[in-house]
Amino acid sequence: MKIGYMYGFEAYPPTAGNHRHAFELIQGFTRAGHKVRVVNDATMLGVKNFITHELDAFLADIDILYLRLDARDLYQSLFARAILRCTVPIVWEVNAPANETLAYSWLGGRVDLKAESLSRSIRRWMHATRKYPSIWREEYVRKKLSKKTAAHICVTSALRSYAQLSLKSKNAILIPNGGSPLTLEFISENSIANPKFTVLYTGSAIYPWQGLPYINETAKLADRQKLDIEFLFCVRQTTDYLPKGPNIRILEGLPHSEILRHICRADVCLALYPDYPWSKWGLHNSPMKLFEYFSCGAATITSNLGQMKELFSDHRVTLLTSNTPEDILAQIIRLQTNPELKSTLGTNAYGLVMEDMNWAEVTRKTLEVFDAVTS
Repeated sequence: MKIGYMYGFEAYPPTAGNHRHAFELIQGFTRAGHKVRVVNDATMLGVKNFITHELDAFLADIDILYLRLDARDLYQSLFARAILRCTVPIVWEVNAPANETLAYSWLGGRVDLKAESLSRSIRRWMHATRKYPSIWREEYVRKKLSKKTAAHICVTSALRSYAQLSLKSKNAILIPNGGSPLTLEFISENSIANPKFTVLYTGSAIYPWQGLPYINETAKLADRQKLDIEFLFCVRQTTDYLPKGPNIRILEGLPHSEILRHICRADVCLALYPDYPWSKWGLHNSPMKLFEYFSCGAATITSNLGQMKELFSDHRVTLLTSNTPEDILAQIIRLQTNPELKSTLGTNAYGLVMEDMNWAEVTRKTLEVFDAVTS
């Protein structure tokens, strides 16, 4: 099968969750014997790349079109032109509703959890209000173009509800993200104890939905209580979202292999996310960093929201938190004082990724959808 995959960015080497998703799927498709065609990504390995003015040639050279849908507009985009001109089955990879753009209105600039002034709240409301017309237009366009789509693959049940109710999908399939389990040898070699009990965050520090205000306040609380805990941030770039303090260490711009080593060495890894109260779909993310932590056999703490609450409430693979600094710190101390629990969480999380929630399974399930719609 010749798979045409449009995702709208250069994905190799992967430096973010969306890059990782595209990269892992493409490698899985090619390992399964399929040929992959992409548009405007000369970096990707093992594919045939077409540029913008070669769109018709791209569409003529594929058996199925797989298109990533995130918060960016379809309206007047190359993606919309591809959908309208396409004569083969189309599958959408649904990663966000259009209203994800409101995250910057409601979450942007929040570096702590303190109550805002009335004037700042009004400014946020006005910022969001200006976005609503373009969001409504985008959802109208999506609904129209969705009629040409044979299936919608959704990474969370919140996004499946969005596809069914807003995009009117009759074939919305849930396929969560996965991880790539490291070898036990690599994990063992890099499980070197840090001088202090280390709580790690890894990812981008520029997006307001990464939960950094929760970690900031938790680190301040730990410092006030004079706890022997270090908070380590492995980030791509420093921003105002990152905290400052005697118990904070920041490592910037590390290669991915070095980040994996720090995950293996950490005592606890954090994946915290705020809820999305402006959206009727709630928190719709499928956090890639959490699966990466699992792949390293790390003990983790994550928010008791969305997919995390849905998938992991009944498994001893992570601790769920209410997102208050007091509860987050209590969960950290729980793991600090209970090495057996910390070991159990890491072992169970690694087993979950090995057996079920891995990229090989994600690829297999995705190809099953392709086979179904092309047959």
